[in-house]
Amino acid sequence: MKLCLIVNPNAGRKAGSAVAARVATLLADAGIETERFVSDGPGGTRRIAESIDPGGCDGIVTVGGDGSFFEVINGLLAHADSIRVPLGVVPVGTGNSFIRDLGITSPEEAVERIIAGTTRRVDLGRFACDVGAYWFANLLGAGFVSNVAHRAKRVKGLGSLSYILAVIGEVMRLESTPIVLEIDGLTIEREAIFVEVCNSRYTGGSMMMAPGARIDDGLFDVIVAGSMSRLTVMKLLPKIFSGAHVESPDIQVFTGRSVRLRAAKPLALTPDGETFGSTPIDVSMHAGMVEIYGS
Repeated sequence: MKLCLIVNPNAGRKAGSAVAARVATLLADAGIETERFVSDGPGGTRRIAESIDPGGCDGIVTVGGDGSFFEVINGLLAHADSIRVPLGVVPVGTGNSFIRDLGITSPEEAVERIIAGTTRRVDLGRFACDVGAYWFANLLGAGFVSNVAHRAKRVKGLGSLSYILAVIGEVMRLESTPIVLEIDGLTIEREAIFVEVCNSRYTGGSMMMAPGARIDDGLFDVIVAGSMSRLTVMKLLPKIFSGAHVESPDIQVFTGRSVRLRAAKPLALTPDGETFGSTPIDVSMHAGMVEIYGS
């Protein structure tokens, strides 16, 4: 058995290469051959995935975070309709949200699943926006939560403090926007501060944005936060870690296979934690699109 490792060396505060070396050793001890492909900069993991020959290996494993896996699936599907080998994720990034739904929270757990050959077919979403069409595994956000990610990225050198400052900054300028949301033909018109189209449960690591989401049910969970005061936002934010925010009357949860979102003004997007693009968006569910190592 041979696996191709696509490595983001900068993931986890530049821990990617060291983790990849350790993973390769553990796999070699189990009789699994590996070949490493190391990203040379932003967009590098996607370029590697686009050029790699899936027929030359028995599986492709991303060593990195949600953003790295986002690039890899988009690279692999750039010139193909499907991915014929199992995929894996060795979590090294700051978020590692998607892989949590596969029962993996550490590189060691990822290696255990790979050695055991335990796989699961999971869904992917695909969206079209102002800058193109892309696949995503975790979630696609628009509005307040995405604004926080964009703002935090500008001061990411401050570490976790960057997110605290970004939340404070966005709360201070909080405003809702009239939206038109279509889910499987149902039209919802309302004022909203954010919309999250979720394939999996978590975002930002341990924040349970969509507690009812399942990565293999063929449905999105769409979380809509209506117009609310700054005080209400601050009260709800801690509840995201347990998923209790969805119990608030200010939050609505919908499920569906196709989603269209239009807003009175463009809303910034965060697909799988990446920061680019804006509304309007059209989103479609692709059930069982990939096979992934995990439980």
